[in-house]
Amino acid sequence: MTPPINGPGNRLRGIFAAVLTPQRDDLSCDNDLLALHCGRLLSEGCDGVSLFGTTGEGPAFSVEERCAGLEAVLEAGVPAERILPGTGAASPADTLALSRHALSVGCRNLLVMPPFFFKDVGDEGVFRCYADLIERVGDPRMRLYIYNFPDVTGLWVRPDVVARLIDAFAELVAGVKDSSGDWDYVTRLIGNFPALSMFTGWETLLPRLLAAGGAGNVSGMANVIPNVLRQLYERRPESDDDPLLAAVVDMVDAVSKRPVTPAIKALAANLRDEPSWRNMRPPLVPLERDDEVDLLRCFQRARERVGILPVP
Repeated sequence: MTPPINGPGNRLRGIFAAVLTPQRDDLSCDNDLLALHCGRLLSEGCDGVSLFGTTGEGPAFSVEERCAGLEAVLEAGVPAERILPGTGAASPADTLALSRHALSVGCRNLLVMPPFFFKDVGDEGVFRCYADLIERVGDPRMRLYIYNFPDVTGLWVRPDVVARLIDAFAELVAGVKDSSGDWDYVTRLIGNFPALSMFTGWETLLPRLLAAGGAGNVSGMANVIPNVLRQLYERRPESDDDPLLAAVVDMVDAVSKRPVTPAIKALAANLRDEPSWRNMRPPLVPLERDDEVDLLRCFQRARERVGILPVP
């Protein structure tokens, strides 16, 4: 496995886990387990880890908590170049503080979701939220990875906005993570901006994305099947009938029929034998026990079809 490259002019590639955020029974962030989990994910097949994004319940944590979590992961020995911190927040001031902090501790690659409270925001507003951040950070080391997730934010970071940002800030705009699942959007970005690192949030699209020239996957499922996604990245099956890809489709389908973060946390609690993974902050709540049992049954059935295990 080749680690992601993080030098001047280079872009990230590979499997990045959208890391779950472990919490104690009092719902405080368990930074010790967070650091341990990140180290395990790298040893199990991930190229990098992305902290405090959607799967990591980022908006549920304060700026101080997110900074402390990132520092704990770094102190545990995870290299800064293999961390893609999520620094987006509802408040531009919080996004700025998180981005400055990440850069100050050596993390130059930042995954930034646009502010997500106000709706019916036009392209000019989306452009300004990123342009203002880049200008106020004022650090040429920064490499921005735009996070397009309209189901969560209520807005699109459209290709024309990406083009404007590239024109204005050149190499500071390094890539896009798309979680919309809109293949036309993905291919338009790859075709128009071949220098960008294009990531998908959908594990099932990974082989198509790589074949089209994309960079990889920022994956919530990597928390529980990092070795499976490593195989998918390396093999890149071309047919939807491929047993490995079909198993991943079934696993993703089992999770996506439920609230995604509670479902992945339920799988982590079972597959890693760590019950505290079920803890999460409201408004998210754990799966009902019967639903968790059914999820695990569907998941086990999918992996047994091709004789693969979720974790080593």
